[in-house]
Amino acid sequence: MAKMTNALRDLDRLAEESHKKARIFFQMGRYEEALAAYGEADGAWKKIAEMLFEKGKEDSGQEFLEKAQEARSCAGMSLFKLGKYKEALEIVDASLEAKPDSPIEWSNRGFVLSALDRNKEALEAFEKALSLDPESPKILTSNGIVYFRMGLPEKALEVFDRALAAEPKQASDWACKLPRFSFFSRNKAPTMRPDNAETWHWKGNVFLELGEKEKALEAYKNALESDPDHLNSLLCGGDLLCEFSEHREAFKCYVRALKLSPGNEVAKQGKELCEAKINE
Repeated sequence: MAKMTNALRDLDRLAEESHKKARIFFQMGRYEEALAAYGEADGAWKKIAEMLFEKGKEDSGQEFLEKAQEARSCAGMSLFKLGKYKEALEIVDASLEAKPDSPIEWSNRGFVLSALDRNKEALEAFEKALSLDPESPKILTSNGIVYFRMGLPEKALEVFDRALAAEPKQASDWACKLPRFSFFSRNKAPTMRPDNAETWHWKGNVFLELGEKEKALEAYKNALESDPDHLNSLLCGGDLLCEFSEHREAFKCYVRALKLSPGNEVAKQGKELCEAKINE
């Protein structure tokens, strides 16, 4: 019995360490390494579950089986980030068989289907997710993006506004940071605000598509107030500032973007253009 207890402890330690490493790799954009580490965690937890089931410990075994399923679900999102959409969809669908009432898994299904350009099915997946979690800002934003891609900008704006009005529920949905850079902000005090940069960014994209450039710039401004490091808003905001001949402010955007993404061609070209205009 002691031997089995030690084996279970060692396997669980391995799984926990692999899962932590996987999360870090995923956040760093090292998705191949994240995929491998999530696979290690999945395998170790699954083995623990099998050992417990063999000993008739159903409840404990089920607990570790669920942890293995969580790691497998995260592996599916790593595949998604790697562009392996069909493989990711297989994992998501398997996860939904085990957890049919999970808004996260339905939302993940929506991400993958949208990437496969199966927007109608993606919309259905996000609507299912919202039926389970109606006020999730992240799911609402994803839903709005699909409407935008389907050529329904007004509907997209409506959903983005719902997302911005929704109150974040998780700590990860909040941004608590000193605004180290914003080409609009004069506030130098630490701030606590929802991390809704992605929603504001996509709202800006809709306004841009509708030709409402001033509203688009305001939306990108709000994105950067929420997250000063939101790369796409820096680039889009810089481009619009150039159109409005605000080259000094645009220059700051491109410089910041290059710090975040060295070698970014859009930022590099924008910076050079601004330098030329400023020195005229």
